[in-house]
Amino acid sequence: MVCRTLPVPSRAAHQVDKSRGTYVFETILVAIDHSDHSQRALFTAKDLAKCTGGKVRIVHVREVSLGRKSGPVSTEFSQEANALVEDAVKAVTADGIAATGVLRETHSGRVASEILAEAAASEASVVVLGARGLTDLEGLVMGSTTHKVLHLGTLPVLVVR
Repeated sequence: MVCRTLPVPSRAAHQVDKSRGTYVFETILVAIDHSDHSQRALFTAKDLAKCTGGKVRIVHVREVSLGRKSGPVSTEFSQEANALVEDAVKAVTADGIAATGVLRETHSGRVASEILAEAAASEASVVVLGARGLTDLEGLVMGSTTHKVLHLGTLPVLVVR
C-alpha cells in the first residue's frame, strides 16, 4: 500500500505536521465477516494503520433471529463469531499495530446501523468495508451492507474489492 498525505484538512483525520500537510486516521474501524472480501478489508485497514500510525477497531455484527437468542446453536454461533474477531485482532497485532475487537448482535437487516453505531462509539476516523462487487443499482435493490453504510454514514468509508 502506498501512503499519501491528504491535500486538505479533513474532520476525520488529525493533522500531525502542518508544514507537510500530513494527516493520520486515529481509529480505523473495519467490519468483518467470514468472506474473502472482509479479509481484504482487514488487511487494507492494517496497512492503513501502519502507514498513518492509527489503531484498528475490528467489529463483527452477528445477525440473530428471535428464535436463536439461546440454546446450543446460538452458543455455537457466538463462539464462532468470537473466534473470528479474536483471530482478526491477532492478525493485526502480530504486525505491531494496536487493535481491539468487538462483537455486536442485531436483528436481521440492521447490520449497517450497528456498524455505524460502533463507529460512533469508538470515535472512528474512517470505516473500512469489503464489497462483493455489486453495482450501485444491485446494492440498492439487494440492500448490501456496504451500500447502506455508504449512504447512511457521515464519516469517510473505504470500500475494498
